[in-house]
Amino acid sequence: MEKDAIILGKEITNGLRVADLKEDLIKWLTVIKSVLVPQALQGNAGTSSVYGYESSTLISLRSAVIKTYGMKIYSCLMSKISVQMLSKLGTENTELFKSIFLEGPPKESFFSLFQAVTDSERKDYKFHKCVSLLEEFLTRQRLAQLLQDESQAGEDGSSSTQVLDVEAEILIGYLTSLPEKMANRLQHENSEKFLPQNYIPMTSLALLDVLQWGHDLVAAGQNVSLLVVSVLVGKLCFTGHADVLLDTLLPQLSVKVRLDYIWCRICERVFAGVPVRTLESVIVPMMKKLSWYGLADKFLGDCVVHTTSVKMLLCTKMLLHRTYSKPKRILHNIIGYLSASHTRRHLLIEVFLNVVRVWGDGSSMKHISVEQHLYISKVLMVCMGAINEVEKKAHKDELMRELMPGVQAHLESSDPTMRLAGMTIAKTLIHTLEPTGPQLEFDLDLNNAVVKDLLEFKDLPADPGPTEEERAITSEEKISSIPSGKVEESLKSLSLEDENGKKTDDDSELDSDDDLEPYDMSNDKKFTKISPPKYVRDCMEGLIYSTKDPDKTELCLQHAEGLIRRATFGLEEIAVEFTKVLLHMEDTHSFENFLVNRFSALVALAVTSPANVAEFLCSQFYEKNYSLRQRMDILEVLGNAAEELSTPEKQKDDSKTKKIVEISPNFDPSDWRQVVQKRIDSNTRRFVHGRSKPEPVPTLNRFAPVASQFFYPLMTKVDRTEPCLDLLGKDHTLLYRLLYTLAIVLHSSINLPGAGQMGRALLEFTWPIRFHSDCFVRQSVLVCTSTVFLVVPAFSLMTDLQADIAETMAWLEDVIERDPDNECQKMAAQTLMLLQGQVKREVEDSKSKIR
Repeated sequence: MEKDAIILGKEITNGLRVADLKEDLIKWLTVIKSVLVPQALQGNAGTSSVYGYESSTLISLRSAVIKTYGMKIYSCLMSKISVQMLSKLGTENTELFKSIFLEGPPKESFFSLFQAVTDSERKDYKFHKCVSLLEEFLTRQRLAQLLQDESQAGEDGSSSTQVLDVEAEILIGYLTSLPEKMANRLQHENSEKFLPQNYIPMTSLALLDVLQWGHDLVAAGQNVSLLVVSVLVGKLCFTGHADVLLDTLLPQLSVKVRLDYIWCRICERVFAGVPVRTLESVIVPMMKKLSWYGLADKFLGDCVVHTTSVKMLLCTKMLLHRTYSKPKRILHNIIGYLSASHTRRHLLIEVFLNVVRVWGDGSSMKHISVEQHLYISKVLMVCMGAINEVEKKAHKDELMRELMPGVQAHLESSDPTMRLAGMTIAKTLIHTLEPTGPQLEFDLDLNNAVVKDLLEFKDLPADPGPTEEERAITSEEKISSIPSGKVEESLKSLSLEDENGKKTDDDSELDSDDDLEPYDMSNDKKFTKISPPKYVRDCMEGLIYSTKDPDKTELCLQHAEGLIRRATFGLEEIAVEFTKVLLHMEDTHSFENFLVNRFSALVALAVTSPANVAEFLCSQFYEKNYSLRQRMDILEVLGNAAEELSTPEKQKDDSKTKKIVEISPNFDPSDWRQVVQKRIDSNTRRFVHGRSKPEPVPTLNRFAPVASQFFYPLMTKVDRTEPCLDLLGKDHTLLYRLLYTLAIVLHSSINLPGAGQMGRALLEFTWPIRFHSDCFVRQSVLVCTSTVFLVVPAFSLMTDLQADIAETMAWLEDVIERDPDNECQKMAAQTLMLLQGQVKREVEDSKSKIR
């Protein structure tokens, strides 16, 4: 039979190649259609032969001719396409020519049309004809038939082949790249059918038809291979069409897998059987789109247990190495999928222990971003809600052993978000493992966004049921009428709804206090018999000796700032003592605005008596018996005082003072010239009227004499290590606040004579700690560096700091490339741009002066 097929194929190709007359063309086109299109001979049942060829012979040789000479026949047809050939055939016989491409074997037809379009060098009549035929070929039915032919089981009935042949790989490449190839060839003349938003959904529907065909075969006890479908799905997702493809496939398949186990097996073969290099492109968007983790169980089965690549992706890569902007659904789907079956629960425990170790690793906290760490914390919360009581008892000791060092590392972190995450995770995990045992107590604000967001991840969601798309799909298949009793109940419930859609109730007519208007107590004042202090000394003594009289203490604290700023005599003598009193004062009675009033009074003392107070505060910063909060207060007071001293004082505006002028009656009529001139002035637009405001009066810079006293003493004992203070070690939170304060003081010293020397000292001071492990310390070093470039004149940077600038630029480039913190990278880029701008302006100024 193979020899007969070869002979027939040679006769067809040779006859078609030399056919020039209309009769010869029609003859060979009819023979080709009879061989390639099985429906052609069914329409002519009474015909026993076609131009001398027996119909039975053509039918029996069809598959052999397609296999041996199919592509050659289509290639010969392509060579005959021309205006002259189609004009000879006429309109009726042109349809005969088209039917060979649109009804013949789909793979050979698609290959010939696709290659003719993509390989043609010019856009002639043949090119546009092939584009038109390809556009008509791309229908749901033809694509489904094309994939069905490639999904047939082997001759022995086996469907377990794991390797595609060369033609199948080429076909998948053509189907995947078709939108891009057509856009490249047709450009502005591209058809809407070739656009991805139209082509991908059509391909998805064709895939559904192929899967339905495969389901019917499996249900009938036959074998089928879906490897081509699986590879095509993986490649379409890998090339960036995952969202459009899965938006069409998943709703349809979700309805089917809920009802039929065969569909679960088919979906597992298709989605879990994609090539390894395309696995992530399929699984990640699927986990984002599935509405419930139970569907992930049905789509993937137990592939995570016996497939190493799936286990690596779901248990490690997506949970520890990746982060997602909206992780709630994807985390619930992954952890819920691992916990949905007893065959996968050992992986859940393994994931839980790994996540706890990574979460509590201090080195990991320092080398990943805050967003990544919060994502890992959310993974941990989901794992807590997934384990059962037996697993809690079995692994409680191991989890507690891994948890405690992590809690300590979080509490020592300088980032408030990390501390909140640590306290939330620790408190929740302890309560989960030992609900009746001793608990960790933290002052957590449950309304905080970070805490609330973490707690929302704990419980796995229940089955939400079919989505709107799934309900729409099922409603097309099953339409049931509503029972009359339920209709009456629904109407009755509707009658209880008011015009706004809210349900009304018979109890709504009961008495209520909603109509009573509350008293306005916003302007109420607290009355006290104690008179406020009138002098600074009285205020200070009231704060010292009135510990048993809370009302007097609160009153003195409220008036402290005003008295200090108005004091003109005797403040220098008691400024240091007053500062000491305020610095050690504690809120033992929960005064209103205690922190604000105390801080304002300390800043007022530092502004009115800067030399004495700054010297005292800088010396006390490194002393013993001070808490972290007091040292932070010292730094904040120095920074705010420096900013206020460097700002010019507001002068009184005499122009706003109203002057009383005696108006004398004037009974003389106005001169007509004055009236005319007044009208001209009112209608005349003048662009210059002289100075509208008085010239500002120059004032002395109050910060200039004391700038060094605010700056240099703070840098004297940073490297000293004591049990109460270790800035380079555990107290790095205080270190980055110290660096920020130094940057504020330096910025307040801008345009001062000693600003250049202060900038150089700060640059040298921050150089040894530029690679600190804490990201906030590195950020503060970058702030100090950028402040130096802002304050120090450009010519001084180019002369006195030339060597330092070269090293700093190299360091900034290294931070941009290698620092794990995103904020550090952004700040380094901004600082480098600032430095380059300063250097560029200085070079341009130097060139202009030379000219």
